[in-house]
Amino acid sequence: MDIRFIPQAELDKQLYNSCVHFATNGSLYGYDWYLNATAKEWDLLVEGDNYVSAMPLPRTRNWLGRTYLTQPELVPDLAVYSVKPLSPKRIQAFWDAIPQEYRGGELTVEPASVPKESGRFTVTTAVGGAIFLDRPYEEITDDFPPAYYERLARAERADLLPVPSLKPEALADFWLAVHGKSVDNEWKYHAMQRIMYQILHRSWGNAAGIQTRDGKLLAVSFNVYSHNRVFPLFRAESQAGADAGAMTLLDDTLLRSHANRSLKIAREILLNTE
Repeated sequence: MDIRFIPQAELDKQLYNSCVHFATNGSLYGYDWYLNATAKEWDLLVEGDNYVSAMPLPRTRNWLGRTYLTQPELVPDLAVYSVKPLSPKRIQAFWDAIPQEYRGGELTVEPASVPKESGRFTVTTAVGGAIFLDRPYEEITDDFPPAYYERLARAERADLLPVPSLKPEALADFWLAVHGKSVDNEWKYHAMQRIMYQILHRSWGNAAGIQTRDGKLLAVSFNVYSHNRVFPLFRAESQAGADAGAMTLLDDTLLRSHANRSLKIAREILLNTE
C-alpha cells in the first residue's frame, strides 16, 4: 500500500478536499479550510498519487520541540478518509505509517478509523448514534424521553420565537457571553467566525436562534449541511434560555422543518440538552 507523508505546505488542496468530499466516511471536519481554522498546524498521510485515502495529522510541539498528535479545538473527530473500503488492514497501515517524529499524542476518530494496534498513540472512538430524518416528524420523535417534551412545554409557555437567520458576529458574541471570556474562548470566538464565513461562502449552512417576544436572544446554533448530515455547530444557550427550554425549541424547529428529508443528525446533540 503506497502511503506517503505530505507536509501541510505541500498538500494538493483539490485532491485532498475531493477525497474528504467523496469518502464513504467523509465529514465536514476533514476539509483543509476547516483544519486550517482549528488545527493550525497539521500534516497529511495519503494513499496513491490521487489521494484515494488521506489521514490528517494535527500536531503540536512541546517545550522540548517534540511533535505530538493533538485533537484540535472545535473538531469532535477526524478519520482515515477513503473512497476505498475501510478495511482493518488499510486503517492499520495508515497508523503504522505515521512518522517516528510524532512521538505520541491523542486523537479522536470515527469508529471505522480506529486501529487494532494504536502503538504509541492514544486513540479515542467517537461515540453517539444518529437520528435519521427521512420519516415524518411524529416517527422521528416517538422514542424521545419525557424531558424533551417537558422542555418543549416550557418553551411554549414562555411564548418564544424562532430567529431563522443570524449574522455570524451575533452568534459568536452570544456564544462568548454565555461561555465567558478567556484566552481559549477568545481564540474559539475568532475561529468560529472564520469557519462560519467559509460555510456561508459555500452556501452550506446558516445561523439560527430562539428569542423572547421583546428580542432577547436565548439560544443559538450554526447548522451545516454536508455529507447528508446536519452538523449543529457552535451552540450556546443562556441560563434564561435553559430555564425556558429554548435550545430544545430550536432543535424541534429543525426537526419539524427537516422531516422526510434524506439527512441524519447526531442523536446526543439533540437529546442531551439540560
